[in-house]
Amino acid sequence: MTPLLTALIVGLAAAGIFALRPVTAKIKTVLNQNSVVDFQIKFQSLQLILTAVVLLLTYLLNPENFARFFRMGDVNAHISKITWLGVTGNETWLEIALTLGLYITIGTGIFMFFQLKKAGVDYRYFLFSLLWSIPFSMANAFSEEAIFRIGIVSPLYGIFSVSVIVLISGVVFGAPHYFGMPSGIVGALMAGFLGWLLAMSLVETQGLLIAWAIHFAQDVVIITSMILMSRKLDSVPA
Repeated sequence: MTPLLTALIVGLAAAGIFALRPVTAKIKTVLNQNSVVDFQIKFQSLQLILTAVVLLLTYLLNPENFARFFRMGDVNAHISKITWLGVTGNETWLEIALTLGLYITIGTGIFMFFQLKKAGVDYRYFLFSLLWSIPFSMANAFSEEAIFRIGIVSPLYGIFSVSVIVLISGVVFGAPHYFGMPSGIVGALMAGFLGWLLAMSLVETQGLLIAWAIHFAQDVVIITSMILMSRKLDSVPA
């Protein structure tokens, strides 16, 4: 029963994230002159409300596991050996966040660079875009980690093997990114790999900090790029 309820909660939450976009677009109140910043202020606020509901339902499914994972965790816990990534198993998750996490962020940056080049952005607004992206990235990384990591790992831990759970998290996180940012098959694969890795970090550190931090770094790159690509950046930043 728990796996079915988990699939229902996470599935509805994922659908809810997509549903929030047209809802947000219909909110007439303008909070910032830049269209992307204005959208993100409203969207992230609504998404945090959705996240709170998911966290409550996840807690009710398995309070013991929820308490195990919904915390900072041990960043010095060792990662399992992953031969194809060159991970020996002697590294801590903090070291992985600072090395592999950096490479992933650079990869995301390269992907977004070509999107920016195609859009012909005005880099005079880089600092404006970066500063706004930080709070948006903090909120978005928390929401998505709560839904796609806590929401999957917490109720399923002890029911399925860890390898199956982290694979589910990767697939469920990657698939919607086909329509998101980064988009397409490449975007979905990148997000799927990231979801798999972050789910593993949640299990092995017994906490959310490493997963949130790596996700936050990706979102800073992505959301900064989204704001830069906005066609209304010619207006004076508010």
